[in-house]
Amino acid sequence: MEGISGVTCPGDVVNGTGDYQYFRRLMTQDVNAAIEGALEAGATEIVVNDSHSTMRNLILDEVHPKAEVIRGLVKPLQMMEGIDESFDAAFFIGYHCMAGVGDAILNHTISTRSFQRVLLNGREIGESGINAAIAGAFGVPVVLVTGDSQTAEEVKKEISGVHTVAVKKGISNYTAQCLHPSVAQELIRKEAKTAVINRKNVPPVKQLDHYTIEVEFKLTYSAQVAGFMPGVEIVNGGKTVRYEAKNALQAIRALQAIMYLGDAQVV
Repeated sequence: MEGISGVTCPGDVVNGTGDYQYFRRLMTQDVNAAIEGALEAGATEIVVNDSHSTMRNLILDEVHPKAEVIRGLVKPLQMMEGIDESFDAAFFIGYHCMAGVGDAILNHTISTRSFQRVLLNGREIGESGINAAIAGAFGVPVVLVTGDSQTAEEVKKEISGVHTVAVKKGISNYTAQCLHPSVAQELIRKEAKTAVINRKNVPPVKQLDHYTIEVEFKLTYSAQVAGFMPGVEIVNGGKTVRYEAKNALQAIRALQAIMYLGDAQVV
């Protein structure tokens, strides 16, 4: 939701605060724009996985009726739940930059509360890169990503040939220069259509022989709790944990467990 049209601050994306109700409607409209573009390009089946926070954000009776929606927690594949080998392409709508990109809107990686950064095989990676690898495990290319301009640049480094739409330009973590929502949504519709038509020019992310996941937490306590999980090793001075996975699907399940353990609060 952080990369949806107009979103700039936490109050825009947290249920019960600020302008969340307004921006969940814009989220639904951005998604509908992508659906319309895909349908114009000949798509016959569309599944939308609501993937922000509690994963219950989209206004269901306003989602395009040609799409089915997956909503709620907890999901085995989290933000990529529903994907399998039968799909021809994937879209990432409303994405944000990885943690630490200072001028990118609401930048973070998976957990704003506990994660400092995530590394895959020694290289820092964001949610777009992680989820593209999961899509790649099923042979599905990620053909379209929307978000701020910084996210567009990030994903181009992760996904060869991907189409992008920048609906705003981050000025600081909580400030952006935004396109009018109707303008942004028309761009999304057009690029979604083009992305589906040209999907065979975008290869799925190549699978690796192994996946070493490292999570640097903000607190040593989080690493200590995550370290209770079998196969998780605490490294680099006590705030980082490491897990060795055989494939991308095993890696994402481990990363989920590490997140939930690391987010545990002292009572």
